[in-house]
Amino acid sequence: MAGTGCVALIAAAALAQGGRGSSMRDTDQLTGKATVAAAAQTAFGLRLLRVLAATEPHRNIFVSPTSVFLALGMLESGAAGGTRAEIRATLAVPADVREAALHESAAALSNWLRRQDGAELAIANALWADRHISLAPEYLEHCRRFYESQAQTLDFHDPAAAAAINAWVRANTRNKIAEIVSERAIAASKAILTNAVYFKGKWQIPFEKKLTRPGPFHGAGSSTTQANFMHQTGLRHAYRSAEGYQAAVLDYAPDGGLALAVVLPRPGSEVAEVLAKIDVRKLLRDEQAVELDLRLPRFTMDYGTSLRLALSQMGMAAAFDYGSADFSPLGSREFFVGDVLHKTRLELDEEGTVAAAATAILAPMGMPQPLEKKTLTVDRPFGLLLCERQTGAVVFAGVVYEP
Repeated sequence: MAGTGCVALIAAAALAQGGRGSSMRDTDQLTGKATVAAAAQTAFGLRLLRVLAATEPHRNIFVSPTSVFLALGMLESGAAGGTRAEIRATLAVPADVREAALHESAAALSNWLRRQDGAELAIANALWADRHISLAPEYLEHCRRFYESQAQTLDFHDPAAAAAINAWVRANTRNKIAEIVSERAIAASKAILTNAVYFKGKWQIPFEKKLTRPGPFHGAGSSTTQANFMHQTGLRHAYRSAEGYQAAVLDYAPDGGLALAVVLPRPGSEVAEVLAKIDVRKLLRDEQAVELDLRLPRFTMDYGTSLRLALSQMGMAAAFDYGSADFSPLGSREFFVGDVLHKTRLELDEEGTVAAAATAILAPMGMPQPLEKKTLTVDRPFGLLLCERQTGAVVFAGVVYEP
């Protein structure tokens, strides 16, 4: 689908709902512990979406706050001093939250999300270390306890290392995301933290396929494209309206513990700015006495980006700077963050939703080598070769005598 200037999507967990087969006391304890992480994750995720939208205007953007938050949660527990403080602030964690309380809350949130009935929601974390270094045993135990993370040692200079990590991503996203790291990125790293999230849910009230019709979608600016619009009439308890937007909240079967909010800003409003100000819990709760006639595009989208610039702008620049980063609890003061990679996929159709996300934090070690500087001024006839890297095949070739 071209452009998201008029429609934005938020996948939300209704934390007030209890999972079947659990006692009320267990449910209250679990959701109570999850509150800190849930609030921080939501605030962080919507701010991240706003920052990405500002740097990539009018590009389709789809992120998983859960995936990025949990990956950065593991990173935070391996940081110290000002680096840790910056990561916590970026994650929107209140300053008075104790270290243990943060990670206990993240663990409780993961457990709660996975307990939702009907829909499939899987979350996995992993740690990968180059065979030439050792991560601190205390750090490994912390990640195992709170993030259920696997720890594996690989030879990062062997192409099989990238293949192993990407195979893990494929397995934990049900083949929706093929890869997250390249052989080159692996070779430049000493430790890698990964997270994968997979969701599959069917609508509580499916759309009838026979009612899906093509129609115009008015994108950013004056652009118009054709989309296939699913159609439902007589939807109750779904409509929301507030200053700046209208919305539809669609429940997943069987009990509405998970829902998708489709937010349509008022004309002239920026989607990401509107989302950044939304009270998600209020949005999910505030049902209105309306019978809704809804038309919603059916589409599939893939998104991938480096979060390095966005996270630096959000306040954790020290983590990416070798001279400032302090990851001594990870096992060495030589660690810093080289990049944070994020990929997602969304499939939205008449039956329901499939969404997958993968996040990889690449951590090199040691002072980056200064690069030799050269100057090249192309001011005389020159040649052009457009090549495919893996095979060396020349796809286009040319000489330019007068540009």
